[in-house]
This record gives sequence, structure tokens and C-alpha cells, in this order.
Amino acid sequence: MTRGLFFAFLVVSCSLTSCAQSSNSSSAPQQQSAPQQIQTSKSGITLQLSKPAAQSPAPAAQAAQNSGEAATLAEADRLLATGKPADAQARYQAVVNADPESVPAQVGLARSLIFQQKLDAAQTALDAALAIHPNAPDLLMTLGDLQFAQGKLVDAERSFVKVQNARPTDPAAYLGLARVYRAYSLYRRAYDNMKHAHDLAPNDLAVQLLWFHSLPQEDQVPALEDYLNTAKLQPQIAKALTAYLAGLKRNADAPVHPCTLVSNVRETNTKLYPIARGSEQLGAVGLAVKINNQEMHLALDTGSSGVVLGRAAAEKLGLERLAYHSFAGFGESGGQGGFTAVANRIRIGDLEFNDCTVRVTDAATPVTNQDGLIGTDVFSAYLVDIDIPGAKLRLSPLPKRPDTAEAPAALKTLHDNQQLETEGPVSAKPVTVGELVLPKDAYVAPEMAKWTKALHFGNLLLVGTKVDNTGPLLFLIDTGSFANTLSTQTARRLTQLRSDPTTRVSGLSGSVGQVYRVDTATLDFPCDLNSCKYSQANQNVVTFDLSNISHTTGTEVAGVLGFNMLRILQIKIDYRDGLVDFVFDAKHLPKQMKLNKQ
Repeated sequence: MTRGLFFAFLVVSCSLTSCAQSSNSSSAPQQQSAPQQIQTSKSGITLQLSKPAAQSPAPAAQAAQNSGEAATLAEADRLLATGKPADAQARYQAVVNADPESVPAQVGLARSLIFQQKLDAAQTALDAALAIHPNAPDLLMTLGDLQFAQGKLVDAERSFVKVQNARPTDPAAYLGLARVYRAYSLYRRAYDNMKHAHDLAPNDLAVQLLWFHSLPQEDQVPALEDYLNTAKLQPQIAKALTAYLAGLKRNADAPVHPCTLVSNVRETNTKLYPIARGSEQLGAVGLAVKINNQEMHLALDTGSSGVVLGRAAAEKLGLERLAYHSFAGFGESGGQGGFTAVANRIRIGDLEFNDCTVRVTDAATPVTNQDGLIGTDVFSAYLVDIDIPGAKLRLSPLPKRPDTAEAPAALKTLHDNQQLETEGPVSAKPVTVGELVLPKDAYVAPEMAKWTKALHFGNLLLVGTKVDNTGPLLFLIDTGSFANTLSTQTARRLTQLRSDPTTRVSGLSGSVGQVYRVDTATLDFPCDLNSCKYSQANQNVVTFDLSNISHTTGTEVAGVLGFNMLRILQIKIDYRDGLVDFVFDAKHLPKQMKLNKQ
């Protein structure tokens, strides 16, 4: 698991459960004549919610009921924290059935369903809970987490702000907003919220994980050591952090390979070549890249990250193993083995870079009949223009920010997967004013005012897309996926599925098990809240489980915009600011195809 996925997993786990050793999440209310007070502890925060007085049972019976409920909730919390959400769900449900007004049980039930990606069921549970307690901050916080998981980030932001206003000392609300703003490429806002959460609760584990991950790598080891020595953690969390610390120590003295530009040029225009897939002459596009002065043929993939070579290409280049590296992608075989290596030189068109890290799969090649693939995120220091109809890749400088020096160009062949992207390291050390380098929010240049805002999760870009006028939902831009694809979860909500055992879908993680088809689906994309730019009717749409991608992003990916549609478009990407633009010209189509007339 990469550093980014490791931290994403732990942060989400600790956002949904209490990771620190603590008492049970609810304690029995004391008998009193005034309205009862329910006390619940979540992530180190105590919330008291008033409950209308009701006719109480006899004191002994009430005490027994409270004791039994507390024990059930404690067991449910333990099960959820140890990765058994289905078992936890049953126990939370039992408490809700017995006491529909129990906020801790309602929150636990919804969160156990979110863990299982049963988002519709979680929505139903929260709707029922909020009908009873419409302003309960714990329920609103859980609602924000659910809305984020559903891909409704605008709604999630509103929910987190409500919690922030109602309970300004709750770090969870600030962490929720940090997640939203990262996806919006508003990195300064994300950092400010994360820092505020750290100031409020420096010992909260979810806060600490994000804080550690924002530090320069040399500062992470002492910070993590100090935390492990002082915090009381659940054993499985302590074990995971100890393993991560050991990895940090192993890599502490490893040299940095910055992949810096050495050619005296700032932009390039290079040729894309067609890659056949099945009966299609144009099933993908590739790029000729010189690595250590040998020409490699790499598939261009907006859904992948970095430079990925097959074992055969690495052996041809004489690359030496640096460290083990696993790969994950479409497929049900789990992570695949591989390693990182260093390429002395990489040349793309007129741009030449030296001292670059690449990744190598154990498989002979990750792409049939190609030496490997190259994710377009490696060009994130540039404005990326993928002109598939014109068979050109253009890389040019990003729009200059006002009053900001232009950042030095580099090829980002191996991202550090930091939770908070920056244009420089965030230093935790005391520095004089002006030396601290902080993240910057997205900048929309005047000439890009009509571009579409994409949500940014690591190397993945998601854009709003309507399916048969439902949405907008979030779709991945992926030139590495041949066909437009719907997730089975989305398709089941909208239409009828039919099994397709003859179609085989595979990726870096092997083959997909169950493949389905949808007879028709009209996609409108890219969409904002008001309008969409293009519409395409699709026949026999491929449908399969995309939950692995949703797990990676933390938000529901409803489908994929694939190459069979993207090939008629010019795709422009500004990774720095989270902006994309699609340009269609019916007179400017790939020479390998003609547009079908309706």
C-alpha cells in the first residue's frame, strides 16, 4: 500500500471510529427530573444532547436497560474499529430498535453502513435519525461524511460548516472541510482547516495522521516516534503506525530523485501514435519516450500515475531495483508486485529530464504490445493538451499566478502521495516570516474561465456527468479504459442490468469477475450544477464494480469516460488548478474513424 493509500485508509477509519483507547462511546444517563442528558464521546470530544423528558421505568429497570445498551454499543464500537462493520451494524441496529432516539447508535449504524459502501441504506438510516434529532452535530457530521462518500461534495461542505458553526471546537468538522477543499484543489483552505484541527486537538489520531503527512519527510520520524511513545492507541492502529515508522526510517537516507528539466526549452509538441485494441485501429494512443537513450513505447493513460514499465522493458534498459512497489488498478486479484528504479534520462519531445524514478511491474508488460504506460499526471507541472484527433501531445507552461514566481519545471514520475498538495514543502520548523512555504489555492486564469472544474484525488480527475438526466454524478476521465463504463451500483439505481459473461475486462489487478451490460444510457458531460457541455447516447454500456476506485478516492465513482468517446475530443488538463476542457470539432476527427451519423 502506498503512503497515500495507507494514510487515506487510516484517516477514514479514524474519522468513522474512535481510534484512541477510550471508554465506551456512551454512558448511562443519570436519573433526574429535568430533561435527560445523553453523553457520547467521539474522537475525544464530549457532546451532550438534551432529550425530552418521558415517563421513566422503575430505576432498577432503567439502570439495567442503560447498562445493556452501553455494553452493546461498546461491543459495536469495537467491531467497527477492528474492521467488522457488518457485525457492528447488527449491534447498532439492535440498540436503535430498542431506543430509536439513541444518537450514538444512530451514528454508529450509519457509519457501519458507509464502511460497507451501502450508501442508500446509510441515507435511509440518517434520514430517520435526523427526523428525530435534526440539529444533532454528530448526525450532521455523519451526514457530511455520507454526502462526501456519495460524491455530493457541495452538500458535504454545507453539512460540515453547520457542525463547525454549532460546535466550533470539534476538529472533525475542520478535517471534513479539509477533505472537501483538497478535492477542489483549494489546498491553502485545506491546510488552514487541517492546521486549525491540529491546534484544537493535537492528540486526536485522525488529526495527527494528516498532520504527520503534511510535514517534510525528515520531520515525520521524530513526530511519529513521540506520538507512539505518548498516545494510548488500539493495538491494530499502533501496529500499522509502527510499521509505517519503520518504513520511514528505512527510507530516511534514500536519495531524492527530482526528475528535473535539463533541456533549455519550456514546451514541446510531440506525436501520438494509435494503438489497436481488438478490431479497433484506434483503441488507445501512445507516446514514444526515450529512456536512457533507448526508445520506449508507452500508452498514454489519464487514469494512471507515473511512468510504469513492464519487466521486459526494465531488463532491456538495465534498470536496477530500488525498493518493492505494489500496483493496484482494475481487477480482482489485489495488489500486484513490482519495484521502483531510477532512469538517468527521460526525453519526451524536446523536453529532457534527468534522475527520475520509474515503476516496474513483475508482469512482462502492463499494456499489451507496449513497453509500459505513462500517466498524464507526470506532466502536472505543465498545461497538458491531448489532441487525439490531431495525434499530438502539447506541453506548455501553466498560466502564471499573479505576483508569484514561476515554479521550476519537473517531471513528476513518482508522486509522494501527500494528502495536501503543495508547490513546495510545508515546514514544521521555526522559520522567519516569509520562509514558510504554504500550499496555494487553485488559480483560474482569465483565458480558462470557461473550463470545467474537476475534482482532484491524487492522479485521478473526476467530472460531473449526468446519466439519463440523473445527476450530476462523478465520472473518471480515463484514456486507459477503452469503453464508457457505469458502476454496477449506479446502473442498478437507474436501469436494468444483464449479465455479459463473454466480455473480459482486465487491468493492473487482473480480470474483473462480473461484467454486465446496460442496453442504453445517455451521458451528458462535463456538468456543473447548472448545465452540461456535450451529450452522447451509448449502446450496450459495459458495467462492472468500481468500488476499488471509490475506496481509493473516498467518494463514489459512478462511471468512467473511456477512450472510445474521448478519442474524438481534444482534452486539456491543468492539474495544478483542477481544471479540464473538452473540445469537439466534427471536422477534426481521427483519420482512423468517422463519426456515425444519426
